[in-house]
Amino acid sequence: MEQTKTMAPADTEVKEGLTVGPKEGLGAGIIGLGFLALIMPWASGQIATLDFIKSDAFAILTGAIYVIGILVMISGIVVILQKPESET
Repeated sequence: MEQTKTMAPADTEVKEGLTVGPKEGLGAGIIGLGFLALIMPWASGQIATLDFIKSDAFAILTGAIYVIGILVMISGIVVILQKPESET
């Protein structure tokens, strides 16, 4: 008789060492915030040059800072309330 090997589908395999946890997610979020902070002055200057915008770049940049500040505070609250992996 011929023996056949049964292999598990690729989506069910678990590769050790390739997991993404809260630490990696937090790091990616911080990198994203840094990227936003770097492009905000340029973006607000470009938005201010549009004909239908009646505001200057400073006001647009101030509003963007408020939005990012709120997102950072919400992210901090989520990180504080998150349970460690050992408790789950």
